Amino acid sequence: MNSLKWVVLGKIIAQTVRWSMTILTLKFLFPEDYAVIGLSSFFTSLLWSFSKNGIATAIIREANVTESLMREFFTLAIVAHTAFFLLLQIIAPYLSDLYGDPRLEDVVRVSSLTFLISLIGYVPAVTMNKEMNFKRLTIVDTIADSVGAVSTVLMAWQGLGYWSIILGIVAMELVRQIGYLIRAQRWVWPGKFSSDIKPILNFSWKSASQATVAYSIFNLDVAVAGLFLSTTDLGFYQFAVVLAMMPAAKALPVLRQVALPTYSKIQNDAGQVEYYFLKSQRISSLLFVPVFWGLAATANSMVPALFGEKWEPAAFIITLYCLSMPMRSIEQLFSPVLKSLNKMNVILVNTAIYAAILIPGFFIGAQYGSQGMALSWLFCFLFSFMIASYRSCNALSIGFSKFIGSVYKPHVIGLFMLAGTWFLGQYLLTMLPSLAVFIVQVVAGAAIYIGLSFIFARSETMETINLVRNRKRK
Repeated sequence: MNSLKWVVLGKIIAQTVRWSMTILTLKFLFPEDYAVIGLSSFFTSLLWSFSKNGIATAIIREANVTESLMREFFTLAIVAHTAFFLLLQIIAPYLSDLYGDPRLEDVVRVSSLTFLISLIGYVPAVTMNKEMNFKRLTIVDTIADSVGAVSTVLMAWQGLGYWSIILGIVAMELVRQIGYLIRAQRWVWPGKFSSDIKPILNFSWKSASQATVAYSIFNLDVAVAGLFLSTTDLGFYQFAVVLAMMPAAKALPVLRQVALPTYSKIQNDAGQVEYYFLKSQRISSLLFVPVFWGLAATANSMVPALFGEKWEPAAFIITLYCLSMPMRSIEQLFSPVLKSLNKMNVILVNTAIYAAILIPGFFIGAQYGSQGMALSWLFCFLFSFMIASYRSCNALSIGFSKFIGSVYKPHVIGLFMLAGTWFLGQYLLTMLPSLAVFIVQVVAGAAIYIGLSFIFARSETMETINLVRNRKRK
């Protein structure tokens, strides 16, 4: 709880700055800018998923880490990140030709610099994560996120367009890694490989492969859309994805960051694992549902009010996309517990299930434009999620009915909030400015959700309140 408190506090501060700066930045950008950013991010993030979920995860999970093992781990990180950098440099012109966008080559090459920059503080960051020293991490992350956000909006104001976001990310990563190095209690130098690193390599390869494949599956929609949609339509779709994913992209890494080392410490106590897993699902559902379905209900008023009328065509895409987000968020909470118990085979098969259902859905949805892509996400993910979560619960020896019982109340309450808030907005938009409608919808939606939660999900609500207060519920 102490670790989670510091991570959440830092994210709240940093995201307040980033949300404010994002709104300002979008005033200066256009859909065509977001198209090239989306394509570039897919390929760079694909390799980042390999690093963060494979190499870093393996050392965090390892029970006994010696100085020599940490040095070998650093060497592994250097080799991998240098390879990622070179790979992106090589394929950049081919990606540009594939998508018919000459801007993509330079953007990919500049974005790849983050792999080399990350080596500055890679080992200190992993060490602090393993030791759950999130206070130090939070201070650095908050400063770095703020620097990246402010520099991005300043460059956008100066007319740098999509380069403002790319260069802002590079600046943020540089500040972050230097901060990690400064805050580290000890520095580690690279070391020669020995047989001690074999177990880490074995787990790291499985975990990294799964994470990379999973990332490609869950984000392939942007890459597929780039082949079929116009640059403008792709820009609207990418804007909708970024906006819908923003709460999850910031909140879920927080939960996973704390969850993996926590589950690793209690991996031999099945009762504790089940208790904390179901508790995390209950609380996460209670918090995620109003955020994402609130975005879905208010998109028609929020987009023109906050981002300008030029982004208005993305509003309905946001609504469709956000409907699937609560399920996508709680799905992410399966991975840390399964990895801590070394049930990688379950994760790999689940990933294959998602691939078999989602990928054909993307190609079908792309034939009907950006809205078709969002609809394919909604229906294909719901079907594959039910199958994969059932298998995961069996692997954890947790009844599937227990899992459903822990998450269904917030979703039912959220449906009432979604319907009431959406109809209210449709009625008021004929009489009031979009900003006024958005404010009224937010207040009304919050009142509906909180009120119904205290009536029909009181125990879950009090559990969440007591969690924030850092008290055990009696």
